[in-house]
Amino acid sequence: MRYIFVDEAGTSAHEPVTVVVGIIADADQHVRAAENLVSEILQGVPLQHRKQFTFHATRVFGDKRYQSDWLFNDRLHLLESMMSVPRRIGMAITLSARWRNAVDHTELAEPLRLSQSQFEHVMAFGECLAIADRNIRRHAHPNEVASVVAEDIPEMRRFLKIVPKMYRENPFHCRPEHLRETPQDKEAGYSTQRGELRIARIRNSVHFVEKSEDPLVQVADACAYGFRRYFAEEKFGDVFARAILGHESLLRNFASPGGTECWWPN
Repeated sequence: MRYIFVDEAGTSAHEPVTVVVGIIADADQHVRAAENLVSEILQGVPLQHRKQFTFHATRVFGDKRYQSDWLFNDRLHLLESMMSVPRRIGMAITLSARWRNAVDHTELAEPLRLSQSQFEHVMAFGECLAIADRNIRRHAHPNEVASVVAEDIPEMRRFLKIVPKMYRENPFHCRPEHLRETPQDKEAGYSTQRGELRIARIRNSVHFVEKSEDPLVQVADACAYGFRRYFAEEKFGDVFARAILGHESLLRNFASPGGTECWWPN
């Protein structure tokens, strides 16, 4: 059994890029160890803030309530520690990024009464799950299935909950011209990528939770925030990318209008 813990960053209209991250955890091998590590990391929150504290990367980085009595360097260390949890535990990370307004989705978004940013959130969520499903089929036991645990965003719930069923019943195949050529493609002399996006192993139901309820959703929040800062070319983005993946070069094939990838540990 696998769990995919999902969170997002950069979904508001003014943001340059929307990011959705999925942390793929083996229910028996990873979940308890990761929760224990998160608990240890969050002991670094100062006592005066700990009672009411729920981890949100955005707040830890810049909330004014923390700036007077919680050193920035200590907050930065806590963020990097949370971002490094999947790599340290050995969990796979799935990432989908969509650059804002790189493609006009008005004809598809308006009938659903979704804004461009909301529609791109749904697209990134679906691509993230489809790539996670592909890697579970590729690397996990043939009998393994996966369940999605995602932060509850009430206004998006009814759209996100149907994504697994939608990709199961309507698989998508990217056209060759829609795939960005990578250095690996150039070296091989042909496209080494796969354009198939479908879901077979992920269960149709999505379990929505408050962020305070699940430590691994908080880890996904940290990673999504780090990736968003990297793609938006903001300060510490490269530091956060290294904390998550070990090296930012793994993100070199991402660019507008979007991309998706899964890093499965050896």
